[in-house]
Amino acid sequence: MPGQAGGRRPARRARAPVAEARALPHAERECGADRQADLACRGPYGSAHQRARFQRARGRRLPAARAGVRARSALHDQEVTSHTRPGSLHEPGRPPHEWGGPLRPFHHLYVHIPFCKHKCGYCDFNAYAGMDRLMPDYVDALERELVFARERYPFQELDTVYLGGGTPSLLQAQLMARLLAFIRRTFNVAPDAEVTLEANPASTDEAKVAAWLEGGVNRLSLGVQGFDRRALAVLERKTDAAQAIKAFSLARKMGMSNISIDLIYAVPFQSLETWIETLHRAIAMQPDHVSTYCLSFEEGTLLYRRRAEGRVPEVETDLQWDQLDAACDELEKAGFRRYEVSSWAQTASTHGAGGTSPVRATTSRLHLHPGRTGKSWMPVKRPPSR
Repeated sequence: MPGQAGGRRPARRARAPVAEARALPHAERECGADRQADLACRGPYGSAHQRARFQRARGRRLPAARAGVRARSALHDQEVTSHTRPGSLHEPGRPPHEWGGPLRPFHHLYVHIPFCKHKCGYCDFNAYAGMDRLMPDYVDALERELVFARERYPFQELDTVYLGGGTPSLLQAQLMARLLAFIRRTFNVAPDAEVTLEANPASTDEAKVAAWLEGGVNRLSLGVQGFDRRALAVLERKTDAAQAIKAFSLARKMGMSNISIDLIYAVPFQSLETWIETLHRAIAMQPDHVSTYCLSFEEGTLLYRRRAEGRVPEVETDLQWDQLDAACDELEKAGFRRYEVSSWAQTASTHGAGGTSPVRATTSRLHLHPGRTGKSWMPVKRPPSR
């Protein structure tokens, strides 16, 4: 999106057709970020052509909140990039205690669940389909990694815990219950901590929701992505509107008081009208939080190859801006506040707002984000294909 995917989770998804995400000014978190006030996204959608000409004259780039990048960092892009030097953002194999200087205490935990039933055509996440048999072994490994992290690095009371993926909702109810209980035994989780779990509507059922709630999950991030059949087909999503509504209603009925939904725009063949209809249907569900991501094409993904082969078209920049403007207008009218480049909420997510605080992320790729240093340690290893 002209701006900057759950989450809520540190770092994510794709690149083209967008350029770089531009952080919103902290004092003025309005739509359009660095646009002049008279060109803010409150105007009619049809004025995008005039805006685009003005933006091109100023050297503006394409809309930049990527459908791959679920903006998990709350408006701290500017701070992170200003402290990042070549080689410092990702340091595979170099643990935090070798960075030099004292580590600030960690207050946020991210746990990665890399399993998927099907990898969508636009996704370049660290996610794997057809490896469900590895789930028990993976949870064993996660528990060892969590113990290692807790013993070696400075943790204080955790304000947030975030389980992302992949598809965390694929984990069997008993395995997720075990993992959630282990996290609480291993770390000092604040009584009022925000505990988020990402879920696919297709793998959300009563037994799992009950286990999540029992384990302390109090915020569900539902990967809806859209309601338009054609857009979902382009994205290779194996869910539909009915499943999304059913999963949302089930979670709400069972007591999940905070539910977020993800939506993707700038999808090939998606018109402004179908996008506005998607927004209306999302708002009608009465979520507590909405993330809107501009689709991007990451090299190596199926969607990238299809675009290169001419099987899916480019989406015009003007249409991307129109769709972002529509999101700004429709969500604001519905009472949502834009607190992050891709995030809209009745109340801002704590995990996103904690982006400038130290974050310890435990995954099959281990990320460590000590506050404003912008560093990460990532021992990256693909799961064995046995």
